[in-house]
Amino acid sequence: MKPTLAAHALVAACVLGCGSNPPMNEPTATSSSAIQNGAVDATHAFALGIVQTSQLQSHQISVCSGALLAPNLVATARHCVSPLAMQLVDCSSSTFSGVLPTGDLLVTTDAQLTASSAFVAVSRIIVPTGPGQSRVCGNDIALLILQKDIKLSQYVVPAISPPMTDHSAYATSVTAIGYGIDSPTDMNGASAGVRRIKQGVSLVCIPNDKSFTDCFKDPLAQQVLTAGEFVSGDASTCDGDSGSSAFDQGSFDRGQWVSFGVLSRGGVSSDGMTCVQPIYTRFDAWDALLIDAATKAASLGNYPLPPWAVASSSAQNGSGAADGMLCGNSSECRSTNCVSTQADAMTGVCASACNGVTCATGFGCTGGYCLAEAPVPAAASDGGCNAAMTDANGPSPGRSLGVGGFGLAALIIARRRRR
Repeated sequence: MKPTLAAHALVAACVLGCGSNPPMNEPTATSSSAIQNGAVDATHAFALGIVQTSQLQSHQISVCSGALLAPNLVATARHCVSPLAMQLVDCSSSTFSGVLPTGDLLVTTDAQLTASSAFVAVSRIIVPTGPGQSRVCGNDIALLILQKDIKLSQYVVPAISPPMTDHSAYATSVTAIGYGIDSPTDMNGASAGVRRIKQGVSLVCIPNDKSFTDCFKDPLAQQVLTAGEFVSGDASTCDGDSGSSAFDQGSFDRGQWVSFGVLSRGGVSSDGMTCVQPIYTRFDAWDALLIDAATKAASLGNYPLPPWAVASSSAQNGSGAADGMLCGNSSECRSTNCVSTQADAMTGVCASACNGVTCATGFGCTGGYCLAEAPVPAAASDGGCNAAMTDANGPSPGRSLGVGGFGLAALIIARRRRR
């Protein structure tokens, strides 16, 4: 299905189509030039292809993307490993239902997926398990521990500390790398399975980021986007790119692979030719989950804990304001998250991410963060991640925002074998 909705109907679009199908049969969302207008990438082996093998009897497999955070640790989208009850996702109610068997999943560093690709099996799947974290939006992240190490000279660093809102450390553009389809008319996913790259993709907005563009300037955005997510630029990622990373462009230009998060979902333009509004799950909203997975993976792989996990773990136990205290920026908080909660407030409150643990007494998980349970007003509306989203050329009110899922693309094995 390819929902095509007018630009003024962002909320309706996301309620009707904000998400993805069950992993085994997910031809939603669109693309035109996989990693749209991108180039074939034979170089960056830290960007992985993930295949789901349950449909081998029908001569098909399903494709997702991922990033190698450590020799045996892969980050991807949760909907790549967890079935969904409905094909289209309503962010207010849609949930994941269980986790696939590890034996159904294989990963590879090969730039093109074929029957003879060098695959590595998965030994463990780690997903959020806290209260309310079975919901799709904001919780679409999974960590895979592999049965054996993949040796590379350098691995991907998740942008946890500092968080992605620290623009003194990070750029506001990203590189996208994934294995998605290359045409919006490719409904059977025959073009999926080739790693492609596109650089210089501008970020659109980050929730509660007043120094950049705050998605929550439009209160309606909170119905289709959580604080633990962000929106990247159009004409970038498409079907089959789910789980792929958005790499900080500044770091990428320096030969460092720093990722802001994993691709969750997105939409299609009214003419069916352009992927729009890719929504990513933020790594800095899931620091504890990432550190726990990295610790388990390092122990199983018998290698030292990655430096990013050591530093982030120390930061969690370090100084800074406690949750609920007023803050001006994330560096002031022990959680490294300064979250805006009032309509015209110039300051926010420190808040831990709801990342696999129950919030402290007096706090509840709201929009991906542990906030005081007393209700607070919504953010003011004057733009941001709304129907008339802005980019480098200013507002674009005519943009079509059908928000279908960037999910698993079907890869026809028989066709690949004939090539």
